[in-house]
Amino acid sequence: MPLSEEMRAKYNDTAALEFFSKVQGLPYGYHNFLYGWIDTPEDNFPRILPKDLVPIAFSIIEKLDKNTTDIFFSQSLNKKLGTKGLDIAGIANEASKKNPPMNISDVMAMTEEDGWEYTG
Repeated sequence: MPLSEEMRAKYNDTAALEFFSKVQGLPYGYHNFLYGWIDTPEDNFPRILPKDLVPIAFSIIEKLDKNTTDIFFSQSLNKKLGTKGLDIAGIANEASKKNPPMNISDVMAMTEEDGWEYTG
């Protein structure tokens, strides 16, 4: 679709290419796919599903495939807590030390920051 005149005047081809060169090849999307709709510690899932379903499911998956859990779950929670490389038990422990104490659902509801880069 063509840009409107207003948007065409604002568009900077050089800046767009510089941005693309900076982010080309970075993983995007699947590292934090859960957090686009988890915005409160409660009330994110249909009533039939318990609020702790996601952390419980990922703690089971973590025993089978730590890398998958890290990509889809742990990296984001570590960033939110300002930690790195903690597994789910470590994340829960670190969250419980906060003032006030938090649980994993609280950490999941924390806002992702623009500019966070993920590996994997």
